[in-house]
Amino acid sequence: MQRALLTLALAAPLACDAPADPAPFMGDDAFVRDPALDVELVSAHGDAVSHATGDNCMRCHQENGPGPGRFTAAGTLYDEAGDPHPDGLVELRTAPDGMGDLVAAVEVDGLGNFYTTEALPLPASALFPTVYSQDGARKNFMPFPTSSGACNVCHAGGFGVRLPEG
Repeated sequence: MQRALLTLALAAPLACDAPADPAPFMGDDAFVRDPALDVELVSAHGDAVSHATGDNCMRCHQENGPGPGRFTAAGTLYDEAGDPHPDGLVELRTAPDGMGDLVAAVEVDGLGNFYTTEALPLPASALFPTVYSQDGARKNFMPFPTSSGACNVCHAGGFGVRLPEG
């Protein structure tokens, strides 16, 4: 019994020590980003350097994240069956259905992902995305504007950015 009490008495101060501050996690304002990561990146037809198809690209590719480039718009384009659709096109315009002024055109890469670090007026000015198939014959659009370029935040799972049947 005395041995158990002695063990508790000696171990008690160890249990009461304050834990070390955890390292800041990505997205946290305290996260220290390596300035070498701040590079220009824009997806292009045929490229196969992207990754994590369907994930929120801007989770890592942002000012408090470890991914190269600070994406202003990024996501994944899918075909009607839900498979990644390579080499399409994403337009960001001032009106829906491919109308209005063209603010940006981003090519979809060979894996179905699109991304850009180009300056966009988001979130101050909302834009209307329109997506096009590889041959331009099929398109889909958001009928309402968005103030976020993190497309895969909302368009996840069964709600991916999809092209209609063709």
